Amino acid sequence: MTFSLIPLLPELTLLAALALILLMVSLYPSQDGTAAYGVTQLALWVALLALWLTQDFQNPQSVMGGMLLRNATTLLMQSAALLSLSLALLYGRASLIRQKLWKPETFMLFLCSTLGVLAVIGAYHFVPLFVGLELMALPLYAMVALRKDDALSIEAGLKYFFLGALASGFMLYGISLVYGATGSLGLFAIAQVASGFSSSNTLLLLGLIFIVAGLAFKLSVVPFHMWAPDVYRGAPTVVALFVSTVPKLAAVVLLLRLMSGPLQSLMTEWQAILALLAVLSMIVGAVVAIAQPNLKRMLAYSTIGHMGYLLLGALVGTQGGFSSALFYMLTYVLSNLVAFGVLLSMNEMSDGDDKNANSENASGENANGKIALSRGSDLEDFRGLYQRSPLRAVLMTLAMLSLAGVPPLLGFYGKFAVIGVALMNGFVWLSIIAILTSVIAAFYYLRVVRLMLFSNQGEGEVEALPAIGVIPRAVLAFNGFALLMLGLFPSVLLDTTARALAWAGLI
Repeated sequence: MTFSLIPLLPELTLLAALALILLMVSLYPSQDGTAAYGVTQLALWVALLALWLTQDFQNPQSVMGGMLLRNATTLLMQSAALLSLSLALLYGRASLIRQKLWKPETFMLFLCSTLGVLAVIGAYHFVPLFVGLELMALPLYAMVALRKDDALSIEAGLKYFFLGALASGFMLYGISLVYGATGSLGLFAIAQVASGFSSSNTLLLLGLIFIVAGLAFKLSVVPFHMWAPDVYRGAPTVVALFVSTVPKLAAVVLLLRLMSGPLQSLMTEWQAILALLAVLSMIVGAVVAIAQPNLKRMLAYSTIGHMGYLLLGALVGTQGGFSSALFYMLTYVLSNLVAFGVLLSMNEMSDGDDKNANSENASGENANGKIALSRGSDLEDFRGLYQRSPLRAVLMTLAMLSLAGVPPLLGFYGKFAVIGVALMNGFVWLSIIAILTSVIAAFYYLRVVRLMLFSNQGEGEVEALPAIGVIPRAVLAFNGFALLMLGLFPSVLLDTTARALAWAGLI
């Protein structure tokens, strides 16, 4: 059996960048993160170029004896992951410097987690899949707790670690049960064996339920969502942006891969499970977010709701449903990049850096017993933003309206796609709940728009916003403009996801 490293060039590029940064740190331990940032960005774009030059997206390619597969779907989603990290680091450069996180180890953690994401997206065997999931998750726990002087950051990191370890245990136990039922760890072989089983095969069904439960944690769907608000709130904003986009791309691909393969023969059982998760996520995401005074916590509950909408496409179980789910995920990522990009451009700092902040206890409470929130992420910080920075206000408005699903922005067509495919396949009651929760969720998105555009600045001194660099400003503006243009011409992205699945033949 011949073995070629050429299809693995994207992963090898990130691995080489990790080794190079580690070597630079060993030789020059006192350096800041400038060189590491340059190496990271270069590696991401070289990996993206290698991805497109080495993959034939119309002809799937088996790698490492069938453990990995390269097709149009993996090409599309791996490209989205690499681009998302590149944009996140570009938008978060100034924020990392302000929060004293401009260090080589920060970029090593980002690269390591993204390497795991690429492995998960391309995996068709449970061994590289689980290794990739852990490689993706372990750096995330450290990244959330990067601000060592911030009690909320440390608390969020600990919660994420313990709950993440529990989710990993669920997945590993589920994998062992599936192996016991089928005698294989390859997704192709499991699907073939499972197709001959009836729904009474308790061992296989129980194993797949545990695996889906672990994936539900990665997607932060109810009732596995408890970590998301605290992690989004406590983590540095650039890390929150990364957590809300790149790992979820991997989790969505894996979920759809299971739905189209090993779970295909158990459609009735897993449709009921996903329908319950979708309903709970949409309701909790829409209702609880209304009470959040902090934009990062609000976006965390928003993510929970969006993952509920995404499940509408997944539970249909058809190629059209899977295509709409992938399309919805890409629209969510593009919208979230703009929202967090604007937030990163605000004058955010940890509570420990605020010279006028009251002392806090280990729970993040100040002397008055109130939770101390980082400046720059409270909703009140956006009051009258248009008067101080019209560009920020306009871009955040585009992001909020897209996340709310307001036409003609891209987010509207994402929701239209998943709700439409659910309606066409007979899930009427789920579609009605999705529409109702979308209307409820629009309230908290429009509240941010009202504060920015139609409210005056509060009385007293208003701290000046930091300037945005020329390149980040141009890229962020283009990102926001893309939400409008892709909304006016949604077939560009929708046809891309549909064509990717058609060429791939499978997820």
